Amino acid sequence: MKKLSTIRRTTDPSLGLMAKTGSHCPTNGFWRPEDRSAAPVFVFEGSIMPVSGGGSTVWYLEDAVFGAPAYPIPQRV
Repeated sequence: MKKLSTIRRTTDPSLGLMAKTGSHCPTNGFWRPEDRSAAPVFVFEGSIMPVSGGGSTVWYLEDAVFGAPAYPIPQRV
């Protein structure tokens, strides 16, 4: 299992963090697909980046998260 980083990150959009489908997520946060075809999704650091629209894509960090989420997290049904 990948070791989680304890380094604090900021929501500075100039960071330009990106990750490809199938790679490990570099930081907790809301990620949006490159083509903006879907709403941002929350991915935990160390998790595998998901597919979008049935295929692989490049994901860009929309908002790094510390503390309470800025967006509502969907409830399980």
